[in-house]
Amino acid sequence: MLSIQDQREGERHTLLLTGELDIASGPELEEQAQRLCTRPASELVLDLSRLEFIDSAGLNAILRVRALCHEHTCEFCLTPGARPVQRLFEVTRLVDRLPFRPPRRGAGRDPSTPVGLLERDADPVDKAPSMGA
Repeated sequence: MLSIQDQREGERHTLLLTGELDIASGPELEEQAQRLCTRPASELVLDLSRLEFIDSAGLNAILRVRALCHEHTCEFCLTPGARPVQRLFEVTRLVDRLPFRPPRRGAGRDPSTPVGLLERDADPVDKAPSMGA
């Protein structure tokens, strides 16, 4: 099962994908991208950070979304997923051919979680004893 959440900032759309992107859910992603590209959107970001599973059909859906964006002169990029998801891009050698970008600060986070409580937003604290005089 796939959940797609559209996070819009002007004409920039980030689709936060949660769950599984496969043969059953790929068409849903493509339909959503088609709707956004014809509005028009200036940029479409697929955020894979919450994706739990992707197969070759899901990968094909992403490639079709990229082609759709190119056809509608809409910028396209991906936010990397967890290690198992990224592994598919590595074994297919697409990791260097697709526009992956690091997530924007605060993007893709659970809106109910205060920003200060997110591990990636926390300042590192050095707890080692100081070596002083």
